[in-house]
Amino acid sequence: MNGRRSRRVRGLHVIALWVLVSFGCGGSSGSTSAPSPTPTPGPSESVNLNGTWSGPASDSTGPGAMAWQVTQTAASFSGTVTMTDTATGLTGRGSVSGTVSGSAVRFSITIPAGGFDSPFASCTASVTGDAQASSSSITGTYSGSSSCNGTIGSGKLTLNKQ
Repeated sequence: MNGRRSRRVRGLHVIALWVLVSFGCGGSSGSTSAPSPTPTPGPSESVNLNGTWSGPASDSTGPGAMAWQVTQTAASFSGTVTMTDTATGLTGRGSVSGTVSGSAVRFSITIPAGGFDSPFASCTASVTGDAQASSSSITGTYSGSSSCNGTIGSGKLTLNKQ
């Protein structure tokens, strides 16, 4: 082959390769590529958290009880939380919010200043956690911090639908 024809053939190969890469990756009905991964369940397939949930919760500050009153819209939920310390009977009141995907729940709890009973009314607390939910229970772990007690660790909760 002469040099000019060789460059032209090489150029056509480069163009053909570019066409295959550019359009081949988009997929076609005749494609024999590997199957796509199963999509993550959408909000319509997620556990419904609407309602009241309550049960035991314990962490590095001690054992207690927790209750959530939540409303879910699509994959998000929000509502109120009440936590009661078993040893002292002191209660904290605040908000809970998060997301649901299938049975996986990711949540945040915030107790603002004024949310705890006296003498801890000036304290705040914030925790985040992950849980698994069914139509009748939420079981998970959490951690965070308190302005009065420092780190909150080793949190575990088991809430049952009321």
